[in-house]
Amino acid sequence: MAISIELYEKQIIDEVTNDNFGRLIALEWSRLIRPYVPYATGQLQQNVTIKPFKITYDQPYAHYMYEGILYVDPVTGSSYAEFGTEKVPTNKKLSYRKDHNPFATDHWDQKAARAGQLDKLYKTINNALKRGIY
Repeated sequence: MAISIELYEKQIIDEVTNDNFGRLIALEWSRLIRPYVPYATGQLQQNVTIKPFKITYDQPYAHYMYEGILYVDPVTGSSYAEFGTEKVPTNKKLSYRKDHNPFATDHWDQKAARAGQLDKLYKTINNALKRGIY
């Protein structure tokens, strides 16, 4: 018994690389990782730019929250620094409030993925492709 499989590679690549599909992925991933993003005032979660295949947290302190360690002014040792001063990392880990986002943590995308959120993203992607939306 012979089996023949035809793949339309260009069509597949076109479906999974177009901007609309990329926006779907970024929006869904943003939603799925939201419980892992630190939340004190909500500014970090609310000031997000979603582009195809990309999520950018626009708050100036987003990098520091993501890294999860205290950064300080190299001269004063203070966590507050003059505008334009490049802070340096310390060995002190940040602690995150859990009252609003119970899983708030550093490296929130990676930790959400390990917690099963990535499987949910894959399910959404597969459903979209099966329905022929993109």
